[in-house]
Amino acid sequence: MQRTWSLIVVVACAGLVPVSLWGRDVQLRTQSEADATGTSFTAAPAAAGSGGKQSSIEDRLIRLENIADGQMLDIVMRLQAMEREIQVLRGELEVHTHQIEEQGKKQRDLYVVLDQRLLVLEKQIQGLTATSTTPQPGVVTATAPTAATNSGTETTVKPTPEDDQQVYQQALDLLYQQKFDKAISGFRAYIQQSPQGRYAHVSQYWIAEAYNALGQFKSAVAEYQKLLDNYPASPKLAEAMVKMAEGYIKLSDNKRAQKTLELVIRTYPGTDEARQSQVLMQKIKAMPKAAPATTVKKKHN
Repeated sequence: MQRTWSLIVVVACAGLVPVSLWGRDVQLRTQSEADATGTSFTAAPAAAGSGGKQSSIEDRLIRLENIADGQMLDIVMRLQAMEREIQVLRGELEVHTHQIEEQGKKQRDLYVVLDQRLLVLEKQIQGLTATSTTPQPGVVTATAPTAATNSGTETTVKPTPEDDQQVYQQALDLLYQQKFDKAISGFRAYIQQSPQGRYAHVSQYWIAEAYNALGQFKSAVAEYQKLLDNYPASPKLAEAMVKMAEGYIKLSDNKRAQKTLELVIRTYPGTDEARQSQVLMQKIKAMPKAAPATTVKKKHN
């Protein structure tokens, strides 16, 4: 009986040992494979969690970059649109300025043509009056004695209207031929000969225009001012004032130019010269302001 129980115990032990050894062997194999691959079953969830955080940060960065790119693109498009608008406005301003200059040139040419026609008509009228005053055959006319000095010298004879016209016409022809220096001399000769003659004020105007054509803007402004001072009733005053303002702009004296243009707008409202003055005022405002000159202090030893 005792031997039987001993045999049962041995068989039971023999059956249990392989099972425990097999389980231990599986555990050892799994641990060795994990060591060989450099991973751990316990570390796997942590690695998965860190990977998720990294991907979320990258997604946020990508979204921020997309937002920044969109904002920059919007700013660039707005700047390009503003540049196009500025170019269009500059083009329109240049067109209007050119149209005003062309209109002024046409007006000057028209004035010269009308002036020449008036000269021709005056010559025709003078010819008709001369033929009407010629003595008829058999009619004796009394003439006044000519004045003479006791010393026998000749008296000074005042220039006739025909002489004035001839001097003015010669100067005007020189101006048409772009012989500006000779034209200036001719107009000055006319003014000296007939300071209050019919063509005195327009001769003064053409003197200023000739200096303007020569690029001598300082002299041109001075001659326009003479027209304003000596011939306040001239119909060329408004145009002369606009030309004065243009001369001041070319001389970089925008302050005087602006004052002159304001005076034209107040004195001649609703005229072409007033509209030209408004355009020039806008041109002055659009000009970049000159930087103030920096003064350098000298060091005293």
